[in-house]
Amino acid sequence: MTCNNDWDPLEEIIVGTADYANIPVPNISVMKSQFPEYEESFIKEFTGFYPDQIIEEQNEDLDKLADVLTKLGVVVHRPDTSYATAETKSPTWHGKNWHYYSPRDLTLVIGDTLIETPSPIWNRQFETWGYRDVFTKLWNEGYNWIKAPVPMLYDENYKEDTKGVPSLHNEEILFEAANCVRMNDDILYQVSNTGNENGAKWLQRVLGDSYKVHVAKDLYSYAHLDSTIVPMREGLVLYNATRVTPQNEPEVFKNWDKIWVYECVGSPEAPLGLPWGASEWIGMNLLSVNENLAIVDKKQTEIHDKLNRFGIETIPLELRHDRLLAGGFHCVTLDLKRKS
Repeated sequence: MTCNNDWDPLEEIIVGTADYANIPVPNISVMKSQFPEYEESFIKEFTGFYPDQIIEEQNEDLDKLADVLTKLGVVVHRPDTSYATAETKSPTWHGKNWHYYSPRDLTLVIGDTLIETPSPIWNRQFETWGYRDVFTKLWNEGYNWIKAPVPMLYDENYKEDTKGVPSLHNEEILFEAANCVRMNDDILYQVSNTGNENGAKWLQRVLGDSYKVHVAKDLYSYAHLDSTIVPMREGLVLYNATRVTPQNEPEVFKNWDKIWVYECVGSPEAPLGLPWGASEWIGMNLLSVNENLAIVDKKQTEIHDKLNRFGIETIPLELRHDRLLAGGFHCVTLDLKRKS
């Protein structure tokens, strides 16, 4: 019962849902961490649930992903959306829950430990309640289950000028699980709009000497790491060539074989003029079933071809609105057990 990397044979997983996916009422945390390139007035125009057609099409694709994984022998769980429309309030912020589309974002599974991480976004503080029944099952089976300190999220956490630089100060411990990539006893942690250096320090102290947290500060400021660096197996890593270079690549990968991806195929424009939640590089966001098999966006023929050359078979699937809802196949899943 362990999960130390992204390539050991997959045994159990959560697949998200697009139900109730929405654009929150703009607040400082949403604007700095999720929509830094947009004006607040523009986001206000689209506040609320995504159109029914988008939700329905994305759920069709998520259901197909769940079905493919089930046929591969993987145990698949889906979120509990009971609290999806609840509004929450703390002494310093208030807002409605965001979504249960990307279970990867807020829970880090390392070995046999579930770590709920402290998102800098107001609307994500209770998102993991959608997976509470699954986490309870794993705890009953012997997993450890911990949660980082719940952040107060004062305005002082967020920088005023965030053009091209990470938007968070080090006032509190703030990070999302998807800022991390696991390579057995090595963890790569990206400082970005969704994770500060305090988050890396907290994670290292919690994990102790059994793991080494490597901090990357100069790769990509926008959000998560899984559309920039994707380890495929021990000794082989997939790189976003527009962000990673031989000069800034993390030291932990220096002796690995590299697959450089120079372009991802993306939708030309957002439907209904909606704001994009992610760049076209969400197409690099893939899910490894094992070190010889991966689920990859069917549009990304360059990635399919390059993985095939390294002996990795690919299953072409689609998430029609991955860029809009800001989540590809890695984001919309959370692997819970891999056979070491």
